Amino acid sequence: MKLKTLSLLITGALFGAAVMPAQANNEAMMNLLKVLRDQGTITEENYKLLIDAAKADKESSDDVASKVTKVEEEASKVKITTKGKLKFTGDNWSFQPIGRVMWDAIDTDEDGSGVDDFQGTELRRARLGFQGSIYDWGYKFEGDFATGDTSIKDAYVSYGTTLNDIKTGIKLGQSHIPFGLNTKISSKYMTFMDRPWFADSSISPARESGAVVALAAKDYKWTLATGLTNGTLDDGFTDNNGSTLSVRGSYVPYMKDKNHLLQVGAGYLTKGGGDTFKYEQRLVSHKDKMKWLSTKPVGKIDGSHAYTIDAMGVYGPFHAMAEYNDYTIEQDIARDIDITGYAVEAGYFLTGESLKWKKGYTSGITPKSPYGAWQIAARFETLEIDESLLKDEADKWTAGVNYYPTQNTRLMLNYDKVTDLKVNGINRKFEPSSVKFRAQAYW
Repeated sequence: MKLKTLSLLITGALFGAAVMPAQANNEAMMNLLKVLRDQGTITEENYKLLIDAAKADKESSDDVASKVTKVEEEASKVKITTKGKLKFTGDNWSFQPIGRVMWDAIDTDEDGSGVDDFQGTELRRARLGFQGSIYDWGYKFEGDFATGDTSIKDAYVSYGTTLNDIKTGIKLGQSHIPFGLNTKISSKYMTFMDRPWFADSSISPARESGAVVALAAKDYKWTLATGLTNGTLDDGFTDNNGSTLSVRGSYVPYMKDKNHLLQVGAGYLTKGGGDTFKYEQRLVSHKDKMKWLSTKPVGKIDGSHAYTIDAMGVYGPFHAMAEYNDYTIEQDIARDIDITGYAVEAGYFLTGESLKWKKGYTSGITPKSPYGAWQIAARFETLEIDESLLKDEADKWTAGVNYYPTQNTRLMLNYDKVTDLKVNGINRKFEPSSVKFRAQAYW
């Protein structure tokens, strides 16, 4: 009977310990052991052994509870942003996964040029990457997988600080070089599906590997940046044999607020001799079968230089942007090749939003209505390749409608029409055109 009672007591104590907090568990066990010792059920020696075990268990439980509390306190310091992005921020660090998807549907009309039309779809961009900071140091990596092979876009380490109210920074690795406005504006925020003919090309290069140093006012009413770079990364190595020195500055002479402003900018670029050079440009879509505007010097190149000037204005729902680009290739025996182009665009938000100005460039917009935002826009551009008597020239009109269902998604419809086309000094009668649609999302 005594043994049965002991078993019931121990079973009851263990059951109570299982459902009570850790601290209460140990106190109940110690009280039970004391009763059993006083009644003579267990010896003094066994009592001490069991008490020591219970105390050790209590210390272990307290240690685990302390560690859990510390983890909870650290976790409570991490801020998680989910509006339009997923970003983790701590006291002195941040981390953010990034990416974009752009799917295009294209229908071109070569207008009797002898080249086949294109009707089909294309995955124009499919990027994944991450960016973040640790104290004053930053980092970014982004690759594009749209073609099936990885193309490295941004891959750099940066440092930034503020000295006497001037923002100062340096990027080491592959990043945008400081030169053209249209080239630097992200594809996520461009008004049209394609940039102007001169932008993001060999006459207005986008990303190269090297060092870029930048200065800016705290409110970015003025910026100044310079870069010393050497081609783009390919399989981890640069694919160019000459250096690029670039510089760009911008200034805001008028700003009522970020929705009412005027900015002007200019850039200069020079390359050393020995570089290879090729410029080829499609007319109305990224999938054109023929690149009518082109030049490829056959002699030795002594060097090249370029300059660009630009202006951007925002006045409520209306915006306008213009850029002129001039690129000259110097040859040792043949005459220099001069490539010039400019583009002028204007856009208007029918739903009252404004083009977002950020750090001297444009950024994404947030629709005012849960039904999204609507924008209409138009652009005129021209390009001329002056190469001895073999001159290429073309003009193009682009009209576009953009619908923003949410902050991070957009549907685009563009119509492009080429006029006054001249190839190798001969006027062409055909005028290619295209209708293009894009569905895009980014984070």
